[in-house]
Amino acid sequence: MPLIKLNRINRGGEILLNSDHIVLIEIDSRTTTVHMRKGQLFAVEESPAAIAEAIERLETSRIRNAIVESGLGGKVPA
Repeated sequence: MPLIKLNRINRGGEILLNSDHIVLIEIDSRTTTVHMRKGQLFAVEESPAAIAEAIERLETSRIRNAIVESGLGGKVPA
């Protein structure tokens, strides 16, 4: 359940969203709208590409950490 921090347009300030609950991200005349489960909508400043990169970075980090913690990654040669 990675959380991403975005900046809201209509109410200002930051918001943390669970990336697992994002259904759709769309852009309409310079406004990015994030559609969530149960019909929630958030207008944010970030572009769809920036949101996708943030989610990918979090997921990659989570997988990498799990592999290292499990010991499957082995030791990196010096």
